[in-house]
Formats: sequence, structure tokens, C-alpha cells
Amino acid sequence: MSSNVQSEDLDQSTHNPSLPERRVVWPPKLILQTPMGYLRDSSGNNLPRDIGRSSFFGDETIIFQFGDTFCHSMDGSFTGLSPNNAAFQVGDNPTVSSYSFTHDSSGCRSSEKPVPPFLAFFPGEGDTETHFLKFWCFSGIVETHVDQRGNHLGVCYYETRELKRDAIDDGVYLYTGIASVTWNAKERFLEAKRWTGPQGPQFFLADEPRFGAFCAVIGIDKKYIFLYGHAADSSKSVVLARVPPLRALFKKEYEYWNGNGWSSMMRECKPVFTAMQHGQIFQTDMFGRNSPFKYAFIGCNSFADSKARFGRAKEPQGPWEQIYEVKGLRTYAMQPYDPAPFMYCFYPHPWAFETKNNGDLMISWSEGGMNGSVIAELLRFETTT
Repeated sequence: MSSNVQSEDLDQSTHNPSLPERRVVWPPKLILQTPMGYLRDSSGNNLPRDIGRSSFFGDETIIFQFGDTFCHSMDGSFTGLSPNNAAFQVGDNPTVSSYSFTHDSSGCRSSEKPVPPFLAFFPGEGDTETHFLKFWCFSGIVETHVDQRGNHLGVCYYETRELKRDAIDDGVYLYTGIASVTWNAKERFLEAKRWTGPQGPQFFLADEPRFGAFCAVIGIDKKYIFLYGHAADSSKSVVLARVPPLRALFKKEYEYWNGNGWSSMMRECKPVFTAMQHGQIFQTDMFGRNSPFKYAFIGCNSFADSKARFGRAKEPQGPWEQIYEVKGLRTYAMQPYDPAPFMYCFYPHPWAFETKNNGDLMISWSEGGMNGSVIAELLRFETTT
């Protein structure tokens, strides 16, 4: 999908059909990287944050999702921590987003207040004197359908962890949950409602694979949502499930990839690739309109080497035979105070540029630390006719 952030000169083959179709060569070859700065808020306020993955609805609305966001007012005063949130891409710059349409309980949003969470706690849930819960939204939002009122509906999977106060670690994994998402374009209102069942909001349990917590994508034919998640062990192997979009809230409707086909037995699932920490699989024509390779992956491995990985496959289940390191890519932190020892949360933003025409692909990564944020970079890959 291409958004309106494109300038006409970036889409020459669309405006001039006589130009030959181009495609990204494989294995990928990086020929240029251009810094694009931070993913920043339109208010200009200081908002250190991480994750920074993006999703889009059918009306070309782009949503960025962030993790811990240290909110500051216009004068630089700290106003509070937002543990997870969503913002709208605005204007012609794909790195600028706004919380101005994200309503809080009073029905408004002020840049002088903390950003309200996208996923909220249920009554009685959340912080205690010794522990607190954290929702990590790595899946993105997958649109499922448009209702009779014109609302765009979808789902978002999230990972739930319990952390000790004053401890510097990732805490204890509890479960993967699912939320229903509504985007009302007319009212400019985005809302997420966490699902809960008779036993609570645990959709995939602590001893089950974390389907959807890695990433999720709808198939080209829109018959299934494909959910990627880490196996229940510590291997960082990524396993796969699928479900019809309108049945996503019904666990019995899920099927699991067993290496040869789809099974109703979760215990039979097999990895589609291994040793990956973060990333996104997405639909693409960058390898040519007639190419069988319609899915691509951008992410990072679990070895904390601050390097981007690039893969492609014909089907969501693969085979993902070769996931290449993006050779020559220089990753870096921009803030000098307390960056993490490695870059993480590598994500593609394929809506921002016409990769299939000129090889340009915007990606981002998180630099970490309480002062760090999400860095955007424009990569140009070699193309051929």
C-alpha cells in the first residue's frame, strides 16, 4: 500500500506506464541509507519512547504504536509515563505522528497531559505495592472488516508481563491477550477493548506459544490472519497460527502450522524461523508484480547484535529459507545519555515509499534508555528490470 506521503517523483512508474517495471534484487543489496531522524510527535514535546511499529487501515490511516513513553509538557516538565499508546501519522512527513485524536476519559487530548494508554487495565487490575503489569504491543493492528456504520474494525495481540518495582529486567511473562480495535474515521476516534473470557484476559496461556505477540498479518486473499509468536521455550523460535478474521476472538477456530500443513492441535506447531527477537512480515510487490514472493520480513535476531534482517517467502508459512543480514547498514543511537547497549524493535514501514519502483524502504529501530526514542532510516536497495 502506498500512502499520500509520496511525492510524484517517487512513483514514476505509476505516472509513466511506459517505464519498465522494476524489482528489488535478491539477495538484497543495500546501496544507500539516509537518516530520517526520530519518529516524533507533532506537538514538538519531548516524548522518549520505544517500539514504534506501524499499521494501516483501508482508508490509508496510519497508526504508530509505542511502548513506554516518558511524557513531557511544552516547557519540558515530566508529566507521567504512558506504558503503551497509539498515534496517527500526519502530514507529508512519514516520521511525524500525533496523539491529538486519541481521546482520554474526558473525551479530549491535551499535549500537556500524559498520553492515555491504548490498552487500559480492567478495574482491580494493574499496579500493586510490589509489582505492576506491562502490555507490549508488538503485533500491530490487523484490520478485519468494515461494519455497516463505516467503522474500520480489527484486532491487536499483546504480550502481558509482571514486573517487580525497582527491578531492571523484563519481568515474568504471564500471557498473550487480544483486543478488538475500532477506528471511526468520521469522528477521528480510535479505541481498543481488551477481550476477556470466563477465566480472564488470558487468550494464549503462559505455557503456550505466544501467537500474535511477535507480529500478525492478514493474507493476500484476506481469508486468514497469520499470527507469529515465540515458542513457549527460551529458544526465540517463531511459530505460526492462523484464524479467519471474523473468528479471531474464538480460540477453537485457530489452526497451527506443523511444518507440513495446518493442524487444530497447538502442540504440533513447528517453527517457521528461529532466533528472531522483533520484526514484521508484510505483503509486498517489491520483487515484481508477477513474482511468487509476496511476503517480506524485516526484523532483528535474538543475539542483540543491532543488525537488521531481511527475508522473503511465497507464503506466510514460508519456507523462510534465507533471512539475510542487511549488509552495510549502520545502526546507531542519537541520544548520548543512557542508550541501551544494542538497538532493538526493528520494523519496516512499507506504506511510506514505493519500494517496488525505486527500492526505497523506511525502517525504524529503538535506541532504548529513558531518554531514547525510535530512529527512522530510509534504505535504498538495488533494483533491476
